[in-house]
Amino acid sequence: MRLSIYVGLALTLSPCVTSFTTPNFGVRSASSFRTKSSLSMAENDEKKRVVVIGNGMVGQKFMEKILELDTEGKCVVSTFCEEPRAAYNRVKLTSYFETRDPSVLSMTSEFDEDGRTAWYDENGVELLLGDKATSIDTESKTITGASGKAIPYDVAVMATGSYPFVPPIPGSKRPGVFVYRTIEDLEGMLKYAKDNNVQSAAVIGGGLLGLEAAKAVADMGLESHIIEF
Repeated sequence: MRLSIYVGLALTLSPCVTSFTTPNFGVRSASSFRTKSSLSMAENDEKKRVVVIGNGMVGQKFMEKILELDTEGKCVVSTFCEEPRAAYNRVKLTSYFETRDPSVLSMTSEFDEDGRTAWYDENGVELLLGDKATSIDTESKTITGASGKAIPYDVAVMATGSYPFVPPIPGSKRPGVFVYRTIEDLEGMLKYAKDNNVQSAAVIGGGLLGLEAAKAVADMGLESHIIEF
């Protein structure tokens, strides 16, 4: 039996936010924050609420930078994280097969049993773990997660990243077909390979990520085939 892995990435925002009620005033991408002068948050004495949608590599680095620049403590930061664990390094995803320890990939410190790390409490950052942002109301300036929890914001930062593109070809929805993006994807591959006595795998996409995926397949002890088109 074989499994197939798609590794192409679409250069579009992940569909993490499904609705806007009005034009997105106060909503920015993480790349729009460049220098300390961009942080016009010291204009009054009230703390400004910064909500980061997406707790991936970019979202995490943004929060670290804004906390570094906010020397007077005028910002309160929250982040929506759709995945079941806090930010980790996707670039090194293949190394997960070597240790099977998610903490090796953590961008902050060791994960606890709930998928959190100490960094968030230590820095006063509210981590909404496993909670996908589903709507932004720019009139009331609130962001609502799948849990139903609504968070007020002064500045909303979109850091949702990209998502794997799966070609619309026959068989792409069949069992044994995976994308290669998250730790959960890798755990799914491992479980499927074990439960179904998989002997070989086809990696669709022969770029850098495809070669990384082929290495991961080899680390699983499977015969690897790369398909580039």
